[in-house]
Amino acid sequence: MKKISLILLMSICGYVYADQNIEIVGGNSAGSPKLAIVSFTNESGNISDELTNDFKVTGEFNVLNYANTDAIESGVQYSISGAISETADGQMQIKYKLTNLLTNQVMLDQTAAFNGKFLRKAVHAVSNNIYQKLTNTPGAFTSKIALTVEETPKKYAIIVADYDGYNPKTVLTTSHPITSLSWDKSGQYLSYVTYETGKPVVYVQNIQSGNRYTVANFNGSNSSPVFLSNSQKLLVTLSKDYGSHIYIVNNSKYTGTSQATPVVNFGTIDTEADISNNGKVLFTTDHDGGPQIFMTDLNGSSPTRITQGLGKYNTTARFSNDGGKITFINRNNGVFQTYVMDLTTQAAYPVSPNAHHDVSPSFSPNDKLVLFSSDDTMYISNATGTTLTKLNNLNYMRIIDQRWAKNF
Repeated sequence: MKKISLILLMSICGYVYADQNIEIVGGNSAGSPKLAIVSFTNESGNISDELTNDFKVTGEFNVLNYANTDAIESGVQYSISGAISETADGQMQIKYKLTNLLTNQVMLDQTAAFNGKFLRKAVHAVSNNIYQKLTNTPGAFTSKIALTVEETPKKYAIIVADYDGYNPKTVLTTSHPITSLSWDKSGQYLSYVTYETGKPVVYVQNIQSGNRYTVANFNGSNSSPVFLSNSQKLLVTLSKDYGSHIYIVNNSKYTGTSQATPVVNFGTIDTEADISNNGKVLFTTDHDGGPQIFMTDLNGSSPTRITQGLGKYNTTARFSNDGGKITFINRNNGVFQTYVMDLTTQAAYPVSPNAHHDVSPSFSPNDKLVLFSSDDTMYISNATGTTLTKLNNLNYMRIIDQRWAKNF
């Protein structure tokens, strides 16, 4: 049966709070800038715990916790402090301050108002603001992830949750397997493959309304959808002619007259396409005798192999949102491991220590983190591979696929 970790509910100032359930399982941030998170006035650990988890996940800070500002030790560079209160009209507000203790400079001094039911969302928004001030990079703490799971034997679902696995919501349930998740750039639509008709068919679904429609149901197999940047078209893998190759289809309801435009016909099997904002196309092909990752574009340029010198098996590549990196699965001696590659330097490295069966990695919207699953457990690694976080509350019979949304 479906398993979700027990949620501890705490009554704080008239609202409820879900206890944290993430676990840092790898990495050492001892050499990073020290960041003190001070317990907020009138809280019971909820705000400071949430902030602590957000900043620990990044692996960019040595996060320390203090009961009050007087207890902060010498050498700590930054501190986050504040208070929570209720306004006269029944709303809640968080007043927070970011201080550079080495220069005694107040870097942020702001107040965030929110409905009491949305405390976690408000705290994640505060984390975003602080993270951007510290790093000049937007935070990804208010972003969403999607995963396909087997909840019970022959009961499959698509789940959408907060980036850290909280607030999971089911957007589709079916008795047939679901694979190949893809978000559009707006974060409003998911594309995926199901076997409801007895063969793989590609759907697009509005995750708010639940409305969905078929976009590819050609003869043979229809798989591996990914939205183009304008969301008006998708790349899909079709076997309607011979072999399996990559085509463009319209993001509209499939009919008997729907067309598919060929994009990649390189090996016997060309699949798992992804596309960057500037039109570069990644795909997996057997052209060189085993699964390897190549790059081309929508103009028909000759494909170039990206995974040189990385063994005989590399699959499931996804671009970073800025197009400068990719993440993919490398198999070596039977171990499937999540890798990141810098496309400029061609440097590639694993970001999942002690991996065995990693699946379907993807980047966070700010490209600082990588989401993947391994042995039916969800993980987030920072993109440098120095910190690994386990999402304990996404616990299902089987995790099939997952993707990080492209927007914040």
